[in-house]
Amino acid sequence: MRPSSELTRRMEMFTGLALTPLPLAWEDSANWLWKSEGVSPELIKLARMRPEQDAFWHGLSSLFGFDRWRIAERIPHLAGALPPLLPLMPLPMTYLGQLQHCPVWSLPWRTASVAHWTTTFAELLGDHVGRLHREAVSGWGHPLERTFALDQWPLRVKRYLSCSTRRTELGSLADRLPAVPTRAVWSLPDLRVDQFMWNATGWFWNDWEALLWAPLEFDWSLFELLLDNEIHRAAFYEAYRLHASPPDVQQHRFHCRAVLWLMNVFGPLNWETLASRPCWVDSLKRH
Repeated sequence: MRPSSELTRRMEMFTGLALTPLPLAWEDSANWLWKSEGVSPELIKLARMRPEQDAFWHGLSSLFGFDRWRIAERIPHLAGALPPLLPLMPLPMTYLGQLQHCPVWSLPWRTASVAHWTTTFAELLGDHVGRLHREAVSGWGHPLERTFALDQWPLRVKRYLSCSTRRTELGSLADRLPAVPTRAVWSLPDLRVDQFMWNATGWFWNDWEALLWAPLEFDWSLFELLLDNEIHRAAFYEAYRLHASPPDVQQHRFHCRAVLWLMNVFGPLNWETLASRPCWVDSLKRH
């Protein structure tokens, strides 16, 4: 699926650029995309999914208090707040305004290959995340909108799970409080390998607009599901441990998995399938 010819025409009038519509990577992709023509091409992004239309953005709004539509103009500033010298540097993003009440952003176009799982990429990601986790943050939520104290996490998670229309699949988990996290860190809840690219000049991070602050245990619960190859896990961990130590996720794992499941971060899986994924992070604390 691509943006319609009528939407493309309106976007060309809005930006003053000749645009080529690009296909959606996923049926529930958050943005419509175009490539501009010219000497210095850009990637133009038009917000497509509101929180009430999409499970992922609804979860960010309901649990983390983050609505990208509400702070669209300020989201590009977030990249400047990240630690310096990240091995996977974010591409700068510019807010262009609103088209039919929908936010529009642009990023510099890069001719590059989409990253895929290799030992090299796993090591780079471990180094990248370790540097992010080394940075002290004051709470969880969104640094440009609203943040919460760590002791508010259990009740907000319980409310989020309990209010879901799919809560019956979670059984008694939805009625129990998770543990209080140890600290908060920079986190990208929809982290995927295809959000990174590489070319002859290096690696870069091209999709980071859902970046926020989350409990450390939440982020590691995400990695536990994301890294399903033992070699990649080892490469990730060896690079990460140079900067930080992984937490004990035992008292957090299944609540965090339930949050990720309700947000459809790993696609349309049933709860039992996601809950039964290997619990390999526990073994790291023994090494």
